[in-house]
Amino acid sequence: MKSILLSTLFALALFASTAVLAATPSLPVGMIAVPLAAITNDRDTSVSRIELMLDDQAIVRGIYIETRASAQADPGQSKGQVYWLDSIESRKGVVLGQGQGVKAILLRGQIGTGNGSLVIKYLTNGIFRHYDECQVNLQRLGPGQWRLVNAYDGHPVKHIRVKTWALGISTLVNVCPVDAA
Repeated sequence: MKSILLSTLFALALFASTAVLAATPSLPVGMIAVPLAAITNDRDTSVSRIELMLDDQAIVRGIYIETRASAQADPGQSKGQVYWLDSIESRKGVVLGQGQGVKAILLRGQIGTGNGSLVIKYLTNGIFRHYDECQVNLQRLGPGQWRLVNAYDGHPVKHIRVKTWALGISTLVNVCPVDAA
């Protein structure tokens, strides 16, 4: 019983800290941000914004995620993280969230000049280190205009909600397919 309680507390601490990112004050010089989606979770009031980073030639260079403690928090107090394209496109991808040294949310994929395909891998069970994954697509609408698209139903994704349970993440709402009950 004690080990189950400790495991549950570990999982809670892990997922409460997934929204805490290393501080980067702003976008790198010369980059512009194209908003893609808001990210929230059911553990706290933090709000993250995932944005595509483009250079002055409108070429994708990476992803920028800015996180605030809440929707009403001072934008000056936000924290950001830059994820360069070569890291996202690597075999391992990038770690978007972690806690206690455990990788909770990872992102990898390919982004071309007109579209992209990304895989989000997330920790579903912190005790057994079991992961699941979902795919989301990127679609270019025009110069400097991109959007996320649900790979399973084709709907645009403007909000991703991380839904958790005691030992991990149960799903990514609006990204992962809904299981038929």
